[in-house]
Amino acid sequence: MFLIPVLVFGQADKKSFTELNIGVAAIDGYSFDDWFPGASLLFGQTFANDGIVTEYQIGIALPAIATGKLAIGAGDINKNIMFAVRPWPLSLGPQIKLGIFSASFEVGFNNGISFDAGFIATIGWRWQFGGQKKSVL
Repeated sequence: MFLIPVLVFGQADKKSFTELNIGVAAIDGYSFDDWFPGASLLFGQTFANDGIVTEYQIGIALPAIATGKLAIGAGDINKNIMFAVRPWPLSLGPQIKLGIFSASFEVGFNNGISFDAGFIATIGWRWQFGGQKKSVL
């Protein structure tokens, strides 16, 4: 997780986005027999250079109030697969992005730090304000 900011500052392609997610969480266990719906509105940036992609997101969420995510993986700015760490509620797992759509499946710790979630599954829709930018770094 500490390497992501270092990688971000050396990236060439950058895209800012807003993302609306809906999903479900397996509560009090690792089975969707006891699930709870959720939603989030996130703001973030994706960086890509030579097949390495990094990303950060931060925003508001229901029921957790706030959320965020850091991710690193492979692909390009529009199509990629990444491993993500969500600091709150704490969970880890893969994230896939295809064009304007994203999906993730994360594993939590099924306790308070993970907002009692064992699994979190989401689908999202992204849009951007402004165009793709190239940095001079």
